[in-house]
Amino acid sequence: MPAPSPPASAAKPAPAAGPVGRSDAASTAPAAGALRMVQAPIPFPDSRKQEMAAYSLRHYGTASWQLTPTMVVLHYTAGGTAASTRNVFSADTPNAGELPGTCAHFVVDKDGTVYQLVPTTVRCRHTIGLNDQAIGIEMVQEAGPSSSWADQQILGRPAQIGAALALVRQLQSTYAIATGNVVGHATANSTPQFHDLTGARNDHTDWLPADLAVFRSRL
Repeated sequence: MPAPSPPASAAKPAPAAGPVGRSDAASTAPAAGALRMVQAPIPFPDSRKQEMAAYSLRHYGTASWQLTPTMVVLHYTAGGTAASTRNVFSADTPNAGELPGTCAHFVVDKDGTVYQLVPTTVRCRHTIGLNDQAIGIEMVQEAGPSSSWADQQILGRPAQIGAALALVRQLQSTYAIATGNVVGHATANSTPQFHDLTGARNDHTDWLPADLAVFRSRL
């Protein structure tokens, strides 16, 4: 999910969460396929949970902020660092005139470090029509000539794609998520589970069908 530049007032990464976005080959670069998880929680107080419950009532018909995951949605950040993405999500800034602000549960950095920002039992606003069902995973990747080009950069980066695959496999095992329920932001509107009471639809093109098929084939 391409993210805007972080506002100046965005919260800074919590020191206890580890060096978000820092490149340190000796300490943060896992082998391809390994899963190195760093806890880097964004602020998600009761007020934001209530914003999520109100959003869910408007869009899904049930006032809840709790998540029982049955799907995973893949995104890329359209920005260069995990830290800037975390700052955007921390700010809880209205998006399309609504609160809560956008967020995702995980960010996978280029070096393969996985940052968990939100518990998988809490809904994040990352994909219209699926936020009540899906875990969101952002992968650090700048925008470029096309969305397919950006997807291909991630698929060709061994540490990052290896960690993303390992993360999805772990989530599939934990929540019994079928590979067919691992989708891209670009394919969300066409999934059978998609629903939105307001008629809103996704306009993002990250993880196009052909690139998603490659990702699924590696799971």
